[in-house]
Amino acid sequence: TGERYAWGEDLQPNGKWMANIYQGDFPVAGADTGADGFVGISPVAQYPANPYGLFDVAGNVWEWCADWYRHDYYATLAANYRVARNPKGPTEPYDPAEPQERKRVHRGGSFLCTDKYCTRYMLGSRGKGEGSTGSNHCGFRCVKVP
Repeated sequence: TGERYAWGEDLQPNGKWMANIYQGDFPVAGADTGADGFVGISPVAQYPANPYGLFDVAGNVWEWCADWYRHDYYATLAANYRVARNPKGPTEPYDPAEPQERKRVHRGGSFLCTDKYCTRYMLGSRGKGEGSTGSNHCGFRCVKVP
């Protein structure tokens, strides 16, 4: 979309929270003020949908994606002048920091992300994670294909 956030350029347009993210001094236990209406995970669809009709594409819980994580995937596409529309990701994962781990892309950030520490709820941001790692701030989106 060319915007910073899924809803536009401002974190709080007209003073309104658009996603469940952390407000307060992170990582101090109990410091999330809940100014967005929630401390911790919020129920789905508590904030407006994006222009595609999807809820919670930013904040709340990280979205565990089908794409394998490879640290140099997009740089390799660019270096080879391959512009991909809806890239499917690499065929194999690779993270030089932990080459033995088979990681998938995470995106969207979570309720633990804050504008002072982790801005992973911004559109261009990606995270990574290994599938057997459990956490209370990572989930997945079910998709119905017609």
